[in-house]
Amino acid sequence: MVLAISAPILGIYSDILKKRKIFLIIASVLTCFFAFLLWFMDPTKNILIFFLVIIALGNICFEISTVFYNALLKEVSNTNNIGKISGIAWSLGYIGGVLSLIICFFLFVNPSETIFDLDKEKFEHIRIIGPFIGLWFLVFSIPSFIFIKEKKTKIKKINLIKHIKKTFLSIKKTTLKFLISRMLYTDGLNTLFVFGGIYAATLFNMSFSEIILFGITLNISAGIGSVIFALFDDKYGPRRIIKICLLSLIFICSLILLSDNKTLFWILGIGIGLFIGGLQSTSRSCMARLSKKNDQSRMFGIYGLSGKITAFLGPFFVALLTTTFNNQKAGFVSIIIFFILGYLIIRNLKLPYYSK
Repeated sequence: MVLAISAPILGIYSDILKKRKIFLIIASVLTCFFAFLLWFMDPTKNILIFFLVIIALGNICFEISTVFYNALLKEVSNTNNIGKISGIAWSLGYIGGVLSLIICFFLFVNPSETIFDLDKEKFEHIRIIGPFIGLWFLVFSIPSFIFIKEKKTKIKKINLIKHIKKTFLSIKKTTLKFLISRMLYTDGLNTLFVFGGIYAATLFNMSFSEIILFGITLNISAGIGSVIFALFDDKYGPRRIIKICLLSLIFICSLILLSDNKTLFWILGIGIGLFIGGLQSTSRSCMARLSKKNDQSRMFGIYGLSGKITAFLGPFFVALLTTTFNNQKAGFVSIIIFFILGYLIIRNLKLPYYSK
């Protein structure tokens, strides 16, 4: 809820000041700072609440950083390659995630004897992952801090409340429908991310190592999907790509419900990754197209709002259906319903190829 409220406000404020980069730097550095603090989460000490607060603040800062990162998409692309740039960038994000996961697993988590003399009884081999990810995030953020340039502008007096009201009242009908559609299918995606591993572990008796390997495979296929659909985004437009991805996810998730075969589950999981990658990268390029260049931060702030404001609905309905029918497959049906609702709203929506 904090993120849903703060993202649009900070986006509006940065657009008024025309200073997206400084907000990106602050949010990114704070994300790294909270990641470093995870080292101090000693399970022998009664600091669970502190631990949860650190995780929450780190996630909020990270999500806020993505608002300003996404808002710079039009600065590094043009009318002919905005979809391609978005897809490649999203793919590189998946590659970075996979590489960091593999490094952490084989360097810290899996070895019987850890490096740096980490004490496994105090879970130091797990706690070190926080500082490692913080350093990883910081190192790969530096190029954007250095090479992205912004014009210097004078800070003027701002009536923030007036600008917030004006921003929300100026949202066009097409943009609003897209945001509602995205809100619904993002609820489905987020729920799939959260409960996919639980579903696999329960129904197919996957071990922890198998779930980690499945996660790595899913991320690799999502990265590939981001690039594949990026090649068609600029040519055919975002609506067609989003529709294909949603229909494919509905079909594949339905097959998973009907199947009890572990090998088939792996194959279908790879398919899910491909279309998740395409859906995420194309949704971002679509939002950039729907927004004017000077309004990117505020619109991506609202874009962030649409992805978080109803985030509780997916887990709620999964829990409700699972409990009601005493069956995890019944809970999984709610994910498909979110995808269907998102598709129904966007199927006939006229989305632009580009907006200046």
